Amino acid sequence: MDKNNNKLLLSSIVIGLLIMFSPIILTGYTYSTDSILGPLLYFEFTIRSLALIIGLLVIYDGVKNFLKK
Repeated sequence: MDKNNNKLLLSSIVIGLLIMFSPIILTGYTYSTDSILGPLLYFEFTIRSLALIIGLLVIYDGVKNFLKK
């Protein structure tokens, strides 16, 4: 294993985790129906779901590239 591949894998995992937890970092709380009402509730759920999916895709791509080399 190349040292550069290890750094790429680690960086993709860290970036993926940051993307996944960015809604929690920005708002300061996990998904809460008490503080958000109406259409904003759907928007927040959509954004949190998209952040989770994009973060997992970044981690998947990093692992895929790591195993390919």
